Amino acid sequence: MSLNNSWGKVLILILRNRGMDYSWPLMENTIGDREKRELINFIKNTDRFTNGKRVLEFENNWSAWQNCKYSVFVNSGSSANMLLLWALKEKHFKNTEMVVLTPSCTWATNISSMIQLGIDFVVADNDLYNFGISEESLIEAKQKYKEINVIFVTHLLGSPSDMDMIKKHFPKAILIEDCCESHGATYNGKKVGNFGIASTFSFYYGHHMTTIEGGIVCTNDEELYNLLRIMRSHGMSRESVDDDYKEKLSIENPNIDSKFLFPYTGFNVRNTELNAVLGDTQLKQLNEFITIRKRNLKEFDKIIKNHDKILKPFNLEGNSAMVFPLLCQSKEIKESLIRIFEENGIETRPFLIGNFVNQPFVRDLDLKTTNIENSNYFHDCGFYIGNNHLIPIKTIQNLDSVINLIYRELYLNLE
Repeated sequence: MSLNNSWGKVLILILRNRGMDYSWPLMENTIGDREKRELINFIKNTDRFTNGKRVLEFENNWSAWQNCKYSVFVNSGSSANMLLLWALKEKHFKNTEMVVLTPSCTWATNISSMIQLGIDFVVADNDLYNFGISEESLIEAKQKYKEINVIFVTHLLGSPSDMDMIKKHFPKAILIEDCCESHGATYNGKKVGNFGIASTFSFYYGHHMTTIEGGIVCTNDEELYNLLRIMRSHGMSRESVDDDYKEKLSIENPNIDSKFLFPYTGFNVRNTELNAVLGDTQLKQLNEFITIRKRNLKEFDKIIKNHDKILKPFNLEGNSAMVFPLLCQSKEIKESLIRIFEENGIETRPFLIGNFVNQPFVRDLDLKTTNIENSNYFHDCGFYIGNNHLIPIKTIQNLDSVINLIYRELYLNLE
């Protein structure tokens, strides 16, 4: 390996970007003229902006794209996870304790929701290659914590977890899937989000598609679907689409107006017609967005392989390319690369939130864990940079020149 002849250009780039905005940010605004026109036309021709007809249309269109029966649109991916956990607890664990196995590298509100809802959980390690729960951790968890009855799978950063392996070790557990960063990722040719009782997605700004803020819960279980609808809107029974159920409740509660009958505790996590219009507009482009992201990821993988002395490979199979992960051979290499990237106008961030066990909000908790060595590696040696459908291939290819700067800095032997 040898440094190429682009040193001058790279050093000029460093000087140009000191103290300036990122030329390669983590996220780009993907709401363009098409979305703005749709919003303007909608606003001109409607008198309703809260949850209504357009929300239902978007839910149906998303269900068709995701290949599921039912979807419930909410105001964020975090709300989607919280709502699903609460509905699952009500439906399946009214008379027994719900104990969830969750990976250690996952999103913060997955964990805080379980803490807030009084749901017990066990922390598992992540797999170094596909970022899901590792097999070693599944085996250890099964032996140490026989009370586990729910697996909260996180398909992390666009990479699908090994669903067959999870089901092999926990065949009787209920599976739920957090797909918030993995729209269109596939496992054995099947879209993630279709392997368990329900799944969640996020439409946050910067994800594969956006409604600015927004999330959705998907399921094929009609009873769970109605429960999610009720709990999304304060716990009101009128949100159910099961007419027999609503009639039964009215008969059982003759002294309560059926329009304001609350059979469950709930939340207000509804989304708006405006966000649904954005969702429908972006959904029409989602397949194209994912195709470009995956093309970018293949180009990025070439760079990873070109620098295999300092970077480790990761799973590309079925990966819908949320970001570009960099798994460094040491913490020193990570710190040097981050500094070089930032100096060159490339925005970086930790590997999601790192190992959440290290975060202040859980420090005082007596956590149940398996060995979480891999998650600690991601925390210490992993980070990522942004990917989206607006990044030109040439920009990704030029990343090779930026990474080359590290060899002189670390005095590595390039021969």
